[in-house]
Amino acid sequence: MNTGSAASIHGSTSGVDLSEEPANFAGSYRLKLRVLGASVSVVLQAGVTPDLHTELRRAWERCLDLSDEPCSGNSSVAEPVHAAGHPFRATVSSRVGTTVVTGRTFREFAADLTSAITLAGITAGRGELVMLHAAALADTGTGRTVALVGRSGMGKTTATRRLGATLGYVTDETVAVDGAGMIVPYAKPLSLIVEELPAPKHQIGPDDLGLLVAPASPMLALVVLLDRKPNASTPKVTPLSHAEAIIELAPHTSSLGEVRQPVSRLCGILDATGGAVRVTYREAGDLAVVLPALLEQPAIRKTWRSVLHRGTEPSSEEHSHLHGAHSRVLKRAELLDAVEIPSPNGQDPELIVMTGQGVVRLSGIGPAIWHALATPCDLVGISERIAPHIGLPGGYESHLLESVEKLRSHGILLDA
Repeated sequence: MNTGSAASIHGSTSGVDLSEEPANFAGSYRLKLRVLGASVSVVLQAGVTPDLHTELRRAWERCLDLSDEPCSGNSSVAEPVHAAGHPFRATVSSRVGTTVVTGRTFREFAADLTSAITLAGITAGRGELVMLHAAALADTGTGRTVALVGRSGMGKTTATRRLGATLGYVTDETVAVDGAGMIVPYAKPLSLIVEELPAPKHQIGPDDLGLLVAPASPMLALVVLLDRKPNASTPKVTPLSHAEAIIELAPHTSSLGEVRQPVSRLCGILDATGGAVRVTYREAGDLAVVLPALLEQPAIRKTWRSVLHRGTEPSSEEHSHLHGAHSRVLKRAELLDAVEIPSPNGQDPELIVMTGQGVVRLSGIGPAIWHALATPCDLVGISERIAPHIGLPGGYESHLLESVEKLRSHGILLDA
């Protein structure tokens, strides 16, 4: 069994504190933004000069919400409110709360401000949007969009800069997909290494980098897992099964467990985009060679099925019999989702389940054990239920016990 954590990849931000109420400073500079579909207000309270405000506003130009923006909202700067050693200060407010951002230098402050703004949008989208930590670029004519998923160092930002000369820039941070498969754009500044680390990254707007503007309603058409290797001679495209893709995508999601039927949602996205692929490449230019054709791949038919059904309690007679055998009775845990997917080899299907601990891929005997526990029973009962379907070789007991304990360790099975 393979596992992948679906915990949020967005943790706490340095230089950020939480406050229950937004602070209002008369005369403060304000930025009114649309972030992943949410309204986010930034009040620049201290340290930001008119020139620095202009720089920030230009960096966030494509995220500005100009509806009903007060004409005098950027007329002056509030009197500095200095925290010890942190001359820069702002609040970031949305419908889910307010965050205070401070910084010792403007670059540090601007970087932390970007993180706080992104987190505000992600928090507001919890439960509704499937959010991938990814870059995204769209065909400017069709709106068909590729999501480039990968851990830090896989080249997402570099690829965005290279491909943004021919494809519209959607985001370099969070690809948020709604129930219709449409992406909620987030054309934030790009966070670029300009000075040697550990200096903060510079926040540079897409206009200053010459990135094309994406269509207003981009649709996710391709999911690519980036695998950058310095020694890759030519780009290689490897199709992934839904089970493989979900295990790899899960660690690159935010708040996936709060989405209704999260695994089913991911499967639906993969169907609509023709299935995820892994692209092994060396330089961003390699992606420019393979992506146009991949963006044209058609949707595929649904082959998976949801199997998230509550197990019924055994009858009183059966329950008495099981406990009378002095054996530990097991049952299924309450899962967030469970999906059965045909295996790549066409033999026994696989199960992808999501617990409070994360996403787990069940293969081999695992799916049979899970199906056998439609109602609680002990190890003897499990073996009797799975024998007609998969057979039980001699000496199976130790393997069955080991598999059951592994399922228990992942929070899939519990003592009844």
